[in-house]
Amino acid sequence: MVALIGGLILWFATVGWTDRVIYRGVDQAWFEPGRVHLKTEPSGHYTIERNADFAAMKVGCVYDLNYEAEFGRRQRADRLKMVRRATLVGC
Repeated sequence: MVALIGGLILWFATVGWTDRVIYRGVDQAWFEPGRVHLKTEPSGHYTIERNADFAAMKVGCVYDLNYEAEFGRRQRADRLKMVRRATLVGC
């Protein structure tokens, strides 16, 4: 049983979580060197590095945003989600 639970935690830590959102542009109110905060529908407090994935994103398109999993009992709904990969679903 312990091995199964440990395996699930390891899998989620490796794979992460994915949300499907509509990209609405960059949130200009936030500034962090090398990172960009995304405006999305529904809002999810996503941040992504300035890389090829970010450069290819188009406003109004639907994306699957894969971000790091976080565990614990005191999860905040408004925590920043660090996007690892943005996959275009459709425009």
